Amino acid sequence: MAKISWRHTAIGIIDDSTDWRRVVRGMCLSFGATEVFETSDGADFLRLAAGRAFDLLLVDDDMLPMDGFLMLRSLRSMADHPSRRATALLMPGHSDVEVLRKALHAGFHGVLPKPFSAQVLSDRVERLLSMPLVWKEDGDFLHPVLTKPGQ
Repeated sequence: MAKISWRHTAIGIIDDSTDWRRVVRGMCLSFGATEVFETSDGADFLRLAAGRAFDLLLVDDDMLPMDGFLMLRSLRSMADHPSRRATALLMPGHSDVEVLRKALHAGFHGVLPKPFSAQVLSDRVERLLSMPLVWKEDGDFLHPVLTKPGQ
């Protein structure tokens, strides 16, 4: 697997927990990232992201006034948004089949339940950002076509 350039990866961390955003930001900075932006909910992120291209989104599921599912569905439905094709991982406080189903339906590339280690984050992001991503239009909604590793 090819190493990605964290230094040239624009990252959005969207989570209502200031402490968790700080932890994830620290992980990303330790990998060499220099463009790390934080917001506390989906609506704030959509305002921040207006006209800005992000490569990676690390998103909490349960936030007010806009949760991570609605935020990503909204972003994936904006035809001219520069972050529409950003790689996105959901960071829920728990993971079950329903959370996974909702994440895939919203256009996430995967689920990374909290808490996770820096190594787990790095491995998952390196794998996702180094592989070619396939997309499918479904009306106005753009979603990733997920494949199993090795396919």
